[in-house]
Amino acid sequence: MNNARKAARSPVPALLLAASLTTLLSACGGSDKKDGAQSPGGGSAPTFAQTCAALVGTAVPGGAVTEAVPTAASEGAVSATSWPSHCLVRGAMNQRTGIDGKPYALQFELRLPEAAVWNARFYYQGGSGVDGSLFTALGNYSGGGNERNALLDGYAVVTTDSGHIAETVAGNGAFLFGADPQARDEYGDQQIPQVTAAAQALMQKVYGSAPKHSYFVGCSNGGRQAMIAAQKYPDLFDGIVAAAPGFRLTQASIQGSIYQVQRTAQIAPKKADGSPDITLGLTAGEKTLVAQKILGACDALDGLADGMVNRLSACQPDPLEWACKPGQTDSCLSQDKAQYVKDIFAGPKTAAGERIYAPWPYDPAMVAQFSNPFYSIFAGEASHIYTSPPTLTSDLLQYALTADMETEFRKLSATTTTFQRSGNDFTNAESPNMDAFKQRGGKLIIFNGGGDTAFSMHDVTAYYDKVSARYGGVSKAQDFVRAFYVPGMAHCSGGAGSTDQFDAFGAVRQWAEEGAAPDAMIATARAAAGSPHPGRTRPLCAYPAEAIYNGTGDPEVAANFSCKAPAAAL
Repeated sequence: MNNARKAARSPVPALLLAASLTTLLSACGGSDKKDGAQSPGGGSAPTFAQTCAALVGTAVPGGAVTEAVPTAASEGAVSATSWPSHCLVRGAMNQRTGIDGKPYALQFELRLPEAAVWNARFYYQGGSGVDGSLFTALGNYSGGGNERNALLDGYAVVTTDSGHIAETVAGNGAFLFGADPQARDEYGDQQIPQVTAAAQALMQKVYGSAPKHSYFVGCSNGGRQAMIAAQKYPDLFDGIVAAAPGFRLTQASIQGSIYQVQRTAQIAPKKADGSPDITLGLTAGEKTLVAQKILGACDALDGLADGMVNRLSACQPDPLEWACKPGQTDSCLSQDKAQYVKDIFAGPKTAAGERIYAPWPYDPAMVAQFSNPFYSIFAGEASHIYTSPPTLTSDLLQYALTADMETEFRKLSATTTTFQRSGNDFTNAESPNMDAFKQRGGKLIIFNGGGDTAFSMHDVTAYYDKVSARYGGVSKAQDFVRAFYVPGMAHCSGGAGSTDQFDAFGAVRQWAEEGAAPDAMIATARAAAGSPHPGRTRPLCAYPAEAIYNGTGDPEVAANFSCKAPAAAL
């Protein structure tokens, strides 16, 4: 980082890619020649290792390369965490001191496979959580059960810390960067063009050419970044996978912390200190009952009772019907618990009737929501990062228990003299306007799990409906963006009742490069995810179609299901 130059706060425009490449073309570069080949002027061309090591100190927009290490292939059996022989490059841009007096820099890690195996493609691996660490740039594939990664398959891969490093000593250190406006911006939407510009310049220098195709793949916060890439930086990527995308993360943080914590506190048992145990909104037995009630109401709607809810559009039970009748004590909920279940699935609205975030799908795996698994990260994001001015607190539970929901909701769109961009502005990616992305031929795949307790599939479908309306209907929207529901899948992957192993990246690459749009992706259940039916396959259908059993054939095989629009499902 000692060679990094201070840069302006505004994002690097896409045009800077071309400018930076032109500047660096005159510098010594790599070659497609085999190591030791003769250069045109006589003598031996540098080996790949020599070209790699020489990158230290190379200027990139706003900074420089700080480390470049020729790296041997990993040993042992090949897995999703293995790597081939490559050049490991790290660099830093925008090095500065924030208004909070702390050091900041936008750091990146770029791994470049040897020139002989580079497939002339670039893979931007999105972040997770609130970033704050320099993720290993292997090019993780989305979904579960992956045995390889993009670097192994010949892609140049980049990651970034998004402009800050989490403070490991301080309480709630992951969120403290929210006190600095530029750190907020870089985390939110400014890191993508700057990191891409640096990676593109270094690929040009090492390989002597720019990549033929570029991709962005991310889940959760990385899925949010993927949506930002499509909407705000449409010229940078040919194909994008937005998995479990938090594209309305600010609103989700209010619902997932303040609303759900306060609503759970009303019925939760007390701990020894008198505070509510918000992990026990429902007991284990009550969760099992709710899952059974959902399956009883919705499992067979697709023509097959198989422990999965495929027809999400038709699954609309009323939890109040699960309340105990007079004299009933078994297989029912108390009246207050039934109302609680209904309220959590429905989600909150303001006093004026504006929805805070989204309702949750009636998927049996969604019973995990009653333990509030994401409340702490949502409370940290809402209090420190997305609201203006922020609430800097060491007690996230107390914030969630006592903050006024509507006040904090309004602060998502507020600005101050210090924080001149609202949380909604720098964080979210909820615009249906993807005109430029569509025009340049970009392709976007979105998918979300039915058991995802962070982000709702209903939020994805509501967004897709807006996109469809903008572009003249579903058939027009499907020319460049498709959304997929994964029954039972948890956040990003997993879920005992799910088929969470599928090749979304392969689908978007084939679509972007060959024009073959995915009407369905075949997904497989895994024993490692806890499935009682390992090897079961199902089609994941492009929304609004849903997977319907044909009525004959092996019910464990995807070929015996068809993707049908809701009106024609049965």
